[in-house]
Amino acid sequence: MELTTALLCDSAQVREGLLFVLGGGITRVRRTEYPALFGAALAAVIELDTIEAERRRTFELVAVGEDGQEVARVAAEIQVGPRGHLQPGEKILVPLAVDLHGVVLTAPGAYELRVYLDGELRRTTQFWAVRADEPG
Repeated sequence: MELTTALLCDSAQVREGLLFVLGGGITRVRRTEYPALFGAALAAVIELDTIEAERRRTFELVAVGEDGQEVARVAAEIQVGPRGHLQPGEKILVPLAVDLHGVVLTAPGAYELRVYLDGELRRTTQFWAVRADEPG
């Protein structure tokens, strides 16, 4: 099992096994005042082999501020099941869209999105919350 993609974006949606991403690659969130709504999403893709797909897996996303305080936590179980139409050795891609629009950013600063698969940290994505009037 591998996390091949973890992208912060304006919006993400999964439809018919495809991942739709709008405005991907966010590293800065600009708000006029804090606390403020995050207003973003995480687009992710997990790659499984056929044996891994048959077992139940856990996905967890934890957002933390630079002070180490947890801002949000999202958890889900994933089980794809067997796929009869795969070629030998073909991997199964599982797209995920995690809506974080309602998460509250308490203050400007550095934040991390930590992605865990089956309890193991697989990716950390950073972003910075800044005041709208700051340059850069």
